[in-house]
Amino acid sequence: MTPLPASPLAGQIPEGRPRPAAPPIQQSDYQHDLAPRATALRTAQSIGIDGRLDEPAWSQATPITDFIQELPLEGQPGTQRTEVRILYDDDAVYIGAMFYDDQPLTPRMARRDQSNGDFDYFTVSLDSFHDHETSYQFSVNPTGTYRDAVSGGGGGGGGGGRGGGGVGGDTSWDPIWTRAIRITEQGWFAEMRIPFSQLRFSRDAQQVWGIHFQRNIHRSQERTVFPFRPTLERGGPSRYAHLDGIAGVEPGRRLELLPYATARGEYLNLSTPASVTFSNPFRSGSDEFTDYGADLKYRLTSNVTLDATVNPDFGQVELDPSVINLTDFETRYEERRPFFVEGADIFNFSEGGPMGSTGRPPQLLYSRRIGRAPQGAVPSSAVFSEMDATTTILGAAKVTGRTRGGWSLGFLEAVTGEESARYVDASQAVGKATVEPLSNYLVGRVRRQINGGNTRFGAISAAVNRSLSGTGLDARLHSAAYSGGFDFTHEWSNRTYRFSTAFTASHVVGDSAAILRTQRSSTRYYQRPGAWHLDLDSSARSLDGYYFMFDFVKQAGAFTMKTAMSFSSPGYEVNDLGFQSASDRIMFDTNFQYQQITPGRILRNWSVRGSPDFTLNYAGDRVHREMNGNINLTFLNYWGVGARLAYNPRNDDDRLTRGGPIATTPQRWSGTANLNSDSRRAVVARLNYDWSSDEAGGWHHDVGLNLTANPSERVTVRFGPGFRRQVNSAQYVTAVNDALAANTYGRRYIFAELDQTTLSLETRLDVTLTPGISLQLYAEPFISTGDYEGLKEFARRRAFEFLDYADVGTLTQGTSGNYTVDPDGGGAAPSFSVTNRDFSYRSLLGNAVLRWEWRQGSTLYLVWQQRRIDSVTNRGPSGTDPWVGGFDVGRDFADMFGAKADNIFAIKVNYWLNP
Repeated sequence: MTPLPASPLAGQIPEGRPRPAAPPIQQSDYQHDLAPRATALRTAQSIGIDGRLDEPAWSQATPITDFIQELPLEGQPGTQRTEVRILYDDDAVYIGAMFYDDQPLTPRMARRDQSNGDFDYFTVSLDSFHDHETSYQFSVNPTGTYRDAVSGGGGGGGGGGRGGGGVGGDTSWDPIWTRAIRITEQGWFAEMRIPFSQLRFSRDAQQVWGIHFQRNIHRSQERTVFPFRPTLERGGPSRYAHLDGIAGVEPGRRLELLPYATARGEYLNLSTPASVTFSNPFRSGSDEFTDYGADLKYRLTSNVTLDATVNPDFGQVELDPSVINLTDFETRYEERRPFFVEGADIFNFSEGGPMGSTGRPPQLLYSRRIGRAPQGAVPSSAVFSEMDATTTILGAAKVTGRTRGGWSLGFLEAVTGEESARYVDASQAVGKATVEPLSNYLVGRVRRQINGGNTRFGAISAAVNRSLSGTGLDARLHSAAYSGGFDFTHEWSNRTYRFSTAFTASHVVGDSAAILRTQRSSTRYYQRPGAWHLDLDSSARSLDGYYFMFDFVKQAGAFTMKTAMSFSSPGYEVNDLGFQSASDRIMFDTNFQYQQITPGRILRNWSVRGSPDFTLNYAGDRVHREMNGNINLTFLNYWGVGARLAYNPRNDDDRLTRGGPIATTPQRWSGTANLNSDSRRAVVARLNYDWSSDEAGGWHHDVGLNLTANPSERVTVRFGPGFRRQVNSAQYVTAVNDALAANTYGRRYIFAELDQTTLSLETRLDVTLTPGISLQLYAEPFISTGDYEGLKEFARRRAFEFLDYADVGTLTQGTSGNYTVDPDGGGAAPSFSVTNRDFSYRSLLGNAVLRWEWRQGSTLYLVWQQRRIDSVTNRGPSGTDPWVGGFDVGRDFADMFGAKADNIFAIKVNYWLNP
């Protein structure tokens, strides 16, 4: 290696030894105008990205050396010397860093955007617009593995906690930049070139940016940063150093094109009903497909970008996990499609609000609604049908960025085509049904920050318009859905305290049958008898509602707290483009936490947290109350333990009968415990256990293990076995009309005790040959069995009482496995049938992805997906499998591996152009 230029500290401080301690900055001392400063030097020299830092310009740049520990000894100088220099020219900014180290490094090769953590690494974060809100992050490690991400929102990166350190954000952002690493006996050295075309910045001739550096030494869990921020204070771009010296720069080439082509082969086992004498006319079971399209990125200005796509490839490379959902609420899956994930933070709405018993607050944009599975169906007489698994997205575009006036903006529009499904009935008559209409999705978001980023406010609007005429879907789908609102956040006292509020309104329009369906949905259940505050209107052609929240948060310091309330009216509905699980809710959520981060004789850090919460509906019924407490301990050897205990008193329950009379829930205790090993080791484990028990005899026990092993620098193996056993004393089965059921308003609500067992093993193998070539293998064996026993009916309103048919009536199981119920044992009430709901579900999902970045910005994917599914239900005593619903590991695994496999092979290649 060419000798490096002498550091200003050379000869004064030996390499690898601590520098004299600098007094830690106290919160009351902080003034952003007085934040540390760094200087970028303009150069006319050509900088070769080779990790050597031997161009003369590097010796002329001012080194940054004041790296202070955030962990483990907060406020102390780093134990190993770090120097960083910054250059720029007309096209790019350059980072040169020297990480001296007198101990063995911890390298780990991984694919792009692998989470930082189990290796040494260095991150530079740039707030190039200097808005104290947006951060562009570039990370490297000693093997050349790299990560890039973008984050926004102003408050990220620490504050009131040990994690973060300014590293996080949206890793779907994949800028084009270059880097080189060199390892020597002195340590390791990094050189980066970040083109201005990949960043957003103002048009000012003289630029001032925000900048932050972070170095992690894995063996000692040391995290040093410039500039330093006390761990318990609020962090993020508002606490970055000032970067001076950049002047007269332009965004560079504005246009990027990414055309792609795909080929896919699907080799499926297609079943034919026993009574059918002809084969599937639509699919042979061995079918091939090709497709092509293009993505476009155009920088309208240095800080506003247009992204567009024509015939996009929105296929997911990664599989969704297996889930058995026996509730009447939708399962929410994460978005993984790059077009929607990249830059999604601009559409985030509201910075707070209560979580409550229904999970996250309502979400106005849930992008998986765009291109979702068709919502219509073919007639029940169809024997074979041909229907795509997803709706075709004809085109999509979004504009994101920031105006000179300080407004952040984001606009997204997508058009999905009308989808038709062909089908054939038993007489071989061919038909065609529309299963999804032509639809337009539009979202607009604007946001402004003032007062140095301490005050933020904005607005959002979303619209869905569908062309339903002649589709036959009028009774199912809304013809239009609109939502919109505003949010406001203010922070003060160096962002220690925060107040935020948000208000949104919704308006859906459609045929009276579609609106009635919305009123009766599980989100609100307008049909509930005895619910005086609800009005089921079968003639209504629209539905309106609102959501309002506010919270007060102390988000920095050893003691932190949150108090939040929200109001979601019964008619609030955003599921056409957003996601919500419940309306008709008034939630009150609190959280109080104390944490000690100073290492002691036994503990490295610890925290305790408590959270009393409650939820009402708009009739004032107490549908959720809980008291919980949590404790987490980290020992000096980096092992950790945690525990949680929660108590739920008897509550009202307006969802148990799924549109029937209000019930109550039994008193319930629950808890969790976890143990995690030292994350510095080659093998890291986390053991989790949770349980619950209620006074009605319901209970569950759940054990999970997450094991990560790094047998070599290039290989990572992850095992995630999980076992859950639960008994639900009142699992909903069905409801039947009966005028004699006076206590339950002329309808019988049927329940059973459900004994369910679930076993899963999520396994991942990552092999990284180079930072640009990686192989990922994923497999998940999944078994879930459910045994329904003791059919019974809900007894009366505002109770958790049931009438067991074995005691008050007669129950007969037929040869098909279904039950005939006489609810009063030969009395006046009519008999009815109930389907046997016992189930045994076994699946094996597998996924293999070879990713090769064969040139800068251009990638080749080879994908293999396999699924084996064996699902059996409703087998009676005389059925072929009388053990349905019973759990037997050997039998269930044999059935799972014995199921016929469906295989999908795909190849995709894209080519990045920057004309």
